[in-house]
This record gives sequence, C-alpha cells and structure tokens, in this order.
Amino acid sequence: MFTTVRQARVYVSRRGWRLDTSEADTLELTRVQHWLENPVRRHVPPGAVLEAWNFFEDLARGLGGVHRLPRQKAVHNSAYEKLFGGECAAWAPDEQRAVLELITAGVELWNSCPVVVKPCSSTVLNRGRGTPRGW
Repeated sequence: MFTTVRQARVYVSRRGWRLDTSEADTLELTRVQHWLENPVRRHVPPGAVLEAWNFFEDLARGLGGVHRLPRQKAVHNSAYEKLFGGECAAWAPDEQRAVLELITAGVELWNSCPVVVKPCSSTVLNRGRGTPRGW
C-alpha cells in the first residue's frame, strides 16, 4: 500500500518494473472514514464515496467476498445515481442508510485485507511471473 502515487512509481521504478498505465489515482478512504464517523453532521464527499463504492465492489469480487457487502437493491441503485450526479443532499433516508451500510461493510472488508507497508525489496509479487499487473 502506498500513500501517494509517487511512492508507488518510485517503488516500481527501483525494481526495474513499469506500470501498465501512465494513469494513476489515489483512493481517499480517510475522507470516507471521516464522513462515516458522523454522517449526520458531516457533508458527504461525493467523489470519494463514489470511488470507494466502486473500489469496494471490485475488491469484494476480486477476493471472492461479494457476500461481505450488502446485496444491492433498487434503493442502492437510486442512491448511486444520485451520488453519481452529485445530488447526495437529495438522498431519501432509506438511500442514505443503504449507502452507509454498503460503505461501512466495504471499509470493514478493506481493513480485513493483509497490507504490506514499506514493502521489502525481497518481496515477490505476482509469484515472480513478470511485471505486476494493475499498478
């Protein structure tokens, strides 16, 4: 895990690897977690919540843990559409509850993942087969 895109690029470069894409972005989970601490009194960070929602769905599928997120229903779809349109203030109470439940479960899923902080140079990624993918 890297705090900044620059850290990831330096890590990859020092190992003689290259990123599959020149595009890179960071996931602002700190902002999302801050909002989750008091969603009634804090403004929704729409971009960060939208990115987190999409990330958590991908993470759950990648880990075979889709069951760890709430099953999405029509209320999730309507909340997502409003979030995508930047209209979080228009969420109905059931939509906000659905978003909070999903994002909270996603944060719990993320926190359950093993993380290597400041990985050692001896760490072998992708079981030693070529360039790491998805960086």
